[in-house]
Amino acid sequence: MVRRVLLARGGSLSITNGLGRAHNSIVSVLNRALVPNWTKVKVIEHQIISNIFLSILKRWKQHPKLVTEETSKMGIDLLHITDQEQAHLVPYNSKIPVVVTIHDLFHIRPRTIEAGDVYISVGEQKPNMIRKRDLLRLKAGLKRADLLICISEETRADVKKLLPGKETALVRNDIDIDYWNPYLNPISREIISEYDDTSKCLLITVGSNDKRKRLDFIDEIFSNLPNDVKEDINLVKIGSEIKASEVQLISFFQHAEALLFPSISEGFGYPPAEAMASGCPVVAANLPAHNEVIPDNCLIDPINIDAWVLAIMKIHSEWLTSGKTDRIPDDSLINHVSNLLSPKVHGKELSKAYDFACDLFLK
Repeated sequence: MVRRVLLARGGSLSITNGLGRAHNSIVSVLNRALVPNWTKVKVIEHQIISNIFLSILKRWKQHPKLVTEETSKMGIDLLHITDQEQAHLVPYNSKIPVVVTIHDLFHIRPRTIEAGDVYISVGEQKPNMIRKRDLLRLKAGLKRADLLICISEETRADVKKLLPGKETALVRNDIDIDYWNPYLNPISREIISEYDDTSKCLLITVGSNDKRKRLDFIDEIFSNLPNDVKEDINLVKIGSEIKASEVQLISFFQHAEALLFPSISEGFGYPPAEAMASGCPVVAANLPAHNEVIPDNCLIDPINIDAWVLAIMKIHSEWLTSGKTDRIPDDSLINHVSNLLSPKVHGKELSKAYDFACDLFLK
């Protein structure tokens, strides 16, 4: 028997946003019938509102009312709220099971993260009065949900600290394998020519200037590189120093010698997964939740500058040995991501979580 799921979120975030991309993935696997025995009824969302007062009215009153009304209609078997920032949408005394996907709890449970001798604060340490009220609504909504879907074991552990005894399920985000694949969707290097220098070794970072992304650590690493190596590298910081289109991002991943990813903490971490799906080597900090999905040989001590310097020098040396030619895609990384984070795998795990939520609701 095929059951029907109603998806809900707040503002319609684009796929360039992490939460927007994750929501779109859920819509996609349902639309493509990759979630066994489940199909999508509709998506409840609204346009982004810039006016703060209208935004609060929509967020706290109008949108929750609409979601509750929709869940009361016949033929809907489950409500899935696709990110934790919309947990206030969980209806009171819902007549159907409700699941909420938790990507991270950085803002709901602000804290200081330690990585060796590095300490970085994440989340809003001093939220204003409106945000405090909003956080209370979010936490109450999480408590009302039947099941919390976590995208990593690290996030799951976080949830258990905040809500001991709450039922959880692990369902990792997926990657559109074919979209990033350098064989199935090859993108010319010419499309990134304004940022590229083919006479130099291309290395990239992907992420904002958020402190937990630790791009300042990359600067420190580069200051410790031998001058001849440093001058022979073209480091492009995507998302912090330059903006790249989606097609350009594919090209960067398919042609860069490596992605450097020193982030101290992620709910999931799309860039390393997308890089690996593109056959691009990754050098990442050996920290949760990266080390759940990134192979051991791509992980490195998060604070050991010498280790990072040696890793970059090795990449540069291999580039020189190759005659400065375009890198060959790493098929082992492509296969790794295909086996772990494909839409098909995502759909199967999502189906199990939906079924589990229904069982919990009937108890």
